Amino acid sequence: MSYCGCIGTLMADTGIAEILSAAFGGVLKMLIGKKFPQNIRALRMLVEELLRPLFGKHNFQKMDDLLKELNALSARSKTSQLWVDCLIKPVFTILRYIRAEREADWAVHLDTVNEMIPLFFAAGHTHYARYALYYLRTMERLPSDVCKHFKDGEHTMHHVSGLFNGIWSDMAIETTFMRYGHGRRGIVGITLKPETLKTWAYSLHTCNIVINDLDQMRDRDGPPAQTHHKEEMPARIKADAQDRNTLHDKLELSIDPLDPEQHQDGLVNVVTGKVVVHPSVNVNNAVTLGENQMKTFEKSWPGGFHDTITKTVNTMAATRKHLKVGELKVFDTETIYARAMGLQSGPRSLDANSIMAHELSPYPTSMFDADGQMREAKTKASLKNAMKVEVSSRNAETGVEASFLDGCAILWVVPWPTSGTVQDYHDRFRSYIQGRMKKTDVYLVFDRQHKGQHKARTGQTSKQGVYSAMHTRLPPQKVMLTVTRNKMQLINLICEDMASHKDDFTQHKLVLTGSACASGDK
Repeated sequence: MSYCGCIGTLMADTGIAEILSAAFGGVLKMLIGKKFPQNIRALRMLVEELLRPLFGKHNFQKMDDLLKELNALSARSKTSQLWVDCLIKPVFTILRYIRAEREADWAVHLDTVNEMIPLFFAAGHTHYARYALYYLRTMERLPSDVCKHFKDGEHTMHHVSGLFNGIWSDMAIETTFMRYGHGRRGIVGITLKPETLKTWAYSLHTCNIVINDLDQMRDRDGPPAQTHHKEEMPARIKADAQDRNTLHDKLELSIDPLDPEQHQDGLVNVVTGKVVVHPSVNVNNAVTLGENQMKTFEKSWPGGFHDTITKTVNTMAATRKHLKVGELKVFDTETIYARAMGLQSGPRSLDANSIMAHELSPYPTSMFDADGQMREAKTKASLKNAMKVEVSSRNAETGVEASFLDGCAILWVVPWPTSGTVQDYHDRFRSYIQGRMKKTDVYLVFDRQHKGQHKARTGQTSKQGVYSAMHTRLPPQKVMLTVTRNKMQLINLICEDMASHKDDFTQHKLVLTGSACASGDK
């Protein structure tokens, strides 16, 4: 799966995504290595259609003849070199690797792993690059008695006897223990006790052996051997033919990546015709760079095994200008073009270089999402806590005349009575403010909620508040403070309560400000 992701990484912005999207869904996930069965099928069929014109022109008798022709095309064009080295040959490697597992061929398995490793380095898949090379060198130095078992095909598993049906060891685990564990008689969702899990895991293997023995006793000939693959079924052949025709039609409308006569200098996007001649783009030499990096890394062993592996290959996508909004890369070419035209035709004398050095966006990205929706301010309290600094009172500045308090934030700070009335909370709120007024004047500022304002629209779930009197039972804190209408009603009652107890605030001045209360000295 990661090797398929290497192909997608190195082939970025070459047109492969657009071509595959004509016949298949979920192409973006395929190109990062997901959806393994669909991925292999799509890449295999694309390579078949790319090579179809070559087979029509040449009478290839063996694989070496085809590789010789592909190498000749690669020498004439950077675009052909990219498609051959980063797509066609890797797909050949994938198919050989699958064959090695299906037929339990240990020698082919090691050979294909060796072919995969340079692309891991080139694509920046550092973990696979590091440990795949270690795995390969370890397997090459196995003791002779252990190696004999692997050469006999014991590195693969079979569910049933037959031809071309060996599977990887991790796939065997997924199709047995993990599959049955989530099934009707599985262990998942029942218990997490280690001893119980151990008993279930050991007994599953034993029970399967007993079941197989009983099946053999019942059917003396044993279970039927699997001699046909599902890819050979009529329905799959029909579906493949339809997808091949779709890919063929899309390739007919695109530049042929294996025809150097159609290519300009540099790397060409075969769908859009975009030509990349940037000197930093070297993805056409990805295999060579990966091989050199692999040799350098291996020479650093053992001391440099955990050293950082730097990616040295730049793809065609590296030249695309984008604006990163969160985790998304946003490309707004229309806005850039419109602003460039405005600069050229405007009467003001502006330096285009200094202006274009800044990020361009049709809206402030800190206030709006990529789809134009206004961001909700949900992390104000987190920001306040992150900026809060505890300072000793003897080191604090003296002569503070006033304190400005965010009233809506204080609503969350004052302890919320778990059981009681609205009056109980108001008494606590008033006591908190009186404590702050012992040292300075207090300016208590509540939010102004205007009709139609974005923040005023959020959280409105009812037309009326949840209470109407001070003696009413106090609702839960989230019900009160996350619904705007309820919070505004609470603020109104707080202001009225403060005004009714204004004689209690004699030490310093209290000023209430907000849409729910009148400004002035209380």
